[in-house]
Amino acid sequence: MKAAFIRNHGGPSVIQYGDLPEPEAGPGEALVRVRASALNRLDLYTRAGLRGTKVAPEELPRILGGDCAGEVAALGEDVDGLSVGQRVVVNPLCGSDPPQMLGTNRQGSNAEYVAVPAQNVIPRPESVTYEQAASLPTVFMPCWSIIIRKGRLKPWETALILSASSGVGTAAIQVAKNVVGARVITTTSTDEKAAKAKALGADEVINYSREDIAQRVKELTDGRGADLVLDHVGADFWPAAVASLARGGRYGICGVTSGYKVELQMGMMFLKHQTVFGVFMGRTEDLRQIVQLAGRGTIRGIIDQTFPLENATRAHQAMESRNFFGKIILTVP
Repeated sequence: MKAAFIRNHGGPSVIQYGDLPEPEAGPGEALVRVRASALNRLDLYTRAGLRGTKVAPEELPRILGGDCAGEVAALGEDVDGLSVGQRVVVNPLCGSDPPQMLGTNRQGSNAEYVAVPAQNVIPRPESVTYEQAASLPTVFMPCWSIIIRKGRLKPWETALILSASSGVGTAAIQVAKNVVGARVITTTSTDEKAAKAKALGADEVINYSREDIAQRVKELTDGRGADLVLDHVGADFWPAAVASLARGGRYGICGVTSGYKVELQMGMMFLKHQTVFGVFMGRTEDLRQIVQLAGRGTIRGIIDQTFPLENATRAHQAMESRNFFGKIILTVP
């Protein structure tokens, strides 16, 4: 089968496109014929071997890619509830002891076929395209965990979503606004991205290249602050974002792309009854609800660019440029 893979870590140029053996569906697994695969920041880290993603030499070559959508091509033993030919989307976080991410800890979806646990496979509504379905899991699942499950955002509350232009940012705006019905404040760096964020449903957009985030949040909330902060950026925005948190506010973290370590003012946290928590992905049942909502048109993946699988190197370069709004997708003919 054709695949995009690495034999060593490095920049985008280390990605190779060629033939590798087609996987088989083992007991309890489904073999998925991939039609679309979404790029995530984790794919860039894995390619580069950064942040704990270095692949052991004996496990190379490593096929990259987590999120994907396609059709069930074959089923292993002891699999119920799925059928060959069924259109599906895949939760890329496989197993639990320890969990493995497709494309990082096991062979990924930047290929014509990928074998995954059958419990990670969810039927896809006809109204959701392969590209749309592939764009959902890794950005919508942590947003669902923060906003719905742990943050318990209410319709009368205000959410601060950091970095509107990322896949997580575009997903979080929609969950907070379209699913919960809360007021949404978000941040970005250009007027063009701000306009796109408002079109997506954000009530207010703070341009952090020329505005102070904490000051503007206080102004926009009459001094109260945000009831929920969704942070997938990390250290760079922490001081401003935590200063924006209201009394009784919840601060959810699902990414640290700009750095791991920050200074936490413990006294302020207990005096204001604030909560800080982290999530990694979410439950497959959450993804099932997300896919159903996408089928109804309540939410959708925001796709900036698509590339054919053989141009995976160009897709990585596009993501590293950070000049995009939403998701970058690889299509597999």
